Amino acid sequence: MVETNALKQNSNPTEVTPKSSRGWKWKNILRNIWRERSKYEGQGFPSTIVIPNDPNALAERLELLLASKAAGNTGVRNELVSICHELLRQKIMNKKQYKNLMINIYKENVSRTKSKI
Repeated sequence: MVETNALKQNSNPTEVTPKSSRGWKWKNILRNIWRERSKYEGQGFPSTIVIPNDPNALAERLELLLASKAAGNTGVRNELVSICHELLRQKIMNKKQYKNLMINIYKENVSRTKSKI
């Protein structure tokens, strides 16, 4: 609730006033969340991805992530790009293969977004 600004007036992120009322839910639940919101706010997880140098391990991980992405997992794109970049850097993958893979990864994102609309 803290991250979505649901407790702020008009759900406005710049608002400093809580969306309060005299109801039971505000008095017993939401008031405590509002008062202790600093406990719930944080920096999040670091976005650093550590990948191995072994080309065989990279190829196996790439295959697994591509299957995961094809199954609908949307949280693997950054790791896919990192692995592809490392394979390109090690000259295991050429620029044309890298470009085609990046285009295919992007096309899947676009086609899924369009199908939801």
